[in-house]
Amino acid sequence: MYKHLSAPTLPEASQTVARAEQIGDYELGDTLGVGAYAVVRLATHRKTAVKAAVKIIPKDSETGLAKSIQKELTIHRGLQHRNISKFLESKEEPECIYIFVEYAAAGELFDKIEPDRGIQEDLAHLYFLQLISGVRYMHSRGISHRDLKPENILLDSSGTLKISDFGLATVFRHGGRSRPLETPCGSAPYVAPEVLEEEYSGDAVDIWSCGIILYVMMIGNTPWELPSADSDEFRLYQESRENPKHEPWNRLQGPVRKLLLGMLRINPTKRYSIKHILKDEWYNRPNALLTDGLVNDPVQLASLLMENVNDASNCSPVVAYSQPLNTGRFLQSQSMAFDVRNYASSQPARNNERASDSSLGARIAISWQDEALELSQPATQFTEATFLEVFSSERLTRFFSESDPDFIIDSLADAMVSNLVAHTVHANLQKIAISTTDQRRCFLTGEVKVVPYGTDSQLVMFVKSRGDPLEWKRMFKALVSTLLDAENPIHLQMNP
Repeated sequence: MYKHLSAPTLPEASQTVARAEQIGDYELGDTLGVGAYAVVRLATHRKTAVKAAVKIIPKDSETGLAKSIQKELTIHRGLQHRNISKFLESKEEPECIYIFVEYAAAGELFDKIEPDRGIQEDLAHLYFLQLISGVRYMHSRGISHRDLKPENILLDSSGTLKISDFGLATVFRHGGRSRPLETPCGSAPYVAPEVLEEEYSGDAVDIWSCGIILYVMMIGNTPWELPSADSDEFRLYQESRENPKHEPWNRLQGPVRKLLLGMLRINPTKRYSIKHILKDEWYNRPNALLTDGLVNDPVQLASLLMENVNDASNCSPVVAYSQPLNTGRFLQSQSMAFDVRNYASSQPARNNERASDSSLGARIAISWQDEALELSQPATQFTEATFLEVFSSERLTRFFSESDPDFIIDSLADAMVSNLVAHTVHANLQKIAISTTDQRRCFLTGEVKVVPYGTDSQLVMFVKSRGDPLEWKRMFKALVSTLLDAENPIHLQMNP
């Protein structure tokens, strides 16, 4: 069995490093993500203006961490594929190691997926093909990623999928010979069941994770919190002999169901391999959005994603437990404990979630297309916009209010108590730090900031630093719903 650990906190060394303004030829900008032992910041090359995401890791953060970092660098540097985030360079200084990688301007794919709804089948098919393309390439090089999950599936400025964060990647095959892996690692809802045992195959566990990702794209939620007998949902899946007919599995019909069940076979020796997937009927279905694996029309793609968000359905009102329970990563040395080493993703934990629940639409004004064009700079026609302008990469899990900042903070704190969201109020800074767990008992951290907007309004921003984007969006919607239903509600609107 696994035990639960407390939430990791960023050490003082990382906080000091996070204040640096320049590293080599790069100017450092906003903080994009925070992990237990590193921060990720936006960096801009002074000569070329090319943007990068830089992971900043203090050397004194953990004994033995340097070896893991060097392994990550060696693996990532050797991977060159259009669906894998490009390694740019690394720098080592007395205090820190800096890893510069391709900046995924459109953020996490799961930002574009609605909780308990998913995305259109053509969109899921497009991103599944790109995901498998990247994984197939890695496996051909003998590399297993071992941590495929929402935070590591990103989109570039044209909407193309990029696999990121190779901190847990390892070599499972070399010189034509495969070796069994033993270190339990991965993120609980996405990890394969055999990882909880003694040995496993590196390629088979990645296939399982890809299957879970496809399930989430189709359904809008993970099928279970952990593939073990401790999970009622997984036990029901086992008892159905891997052919479940209950909700929400009954929503999956036809070729996509066959593919999913093949990829999620509990026995890894009977699980689909890459060769099986490449011959699968659903995998080979036509898709007008793609040509040779590339997006045909980024604007059309963004429009379809926005249409999906605009038609969003209801979400669960209670989304987190009152105390953080685990980090969502396994650590071998701690008997199935979750790994607190998680020193931040190679790419930002983006914050592009939109408040889009149609159940709120009657009470708050929302105009998705107008908002997208308003945020674009300086697009004048929808048909001439780019992917980012149609589906902005700005942090859009936010609302506006004309209420007093202190009243907003107090109301938010009350809403978090009602929804069992663990938090700490920093009234003097007009922000609330969130350190809780989602409905799958994985860490969900970030903060809510209240900043002036114009002369009479406040902008309230929900900025995620770690966790599943779907769960962050689910939490945001639940809190907004609670605020609107409060006895003394704040004046709240989605657009200024």
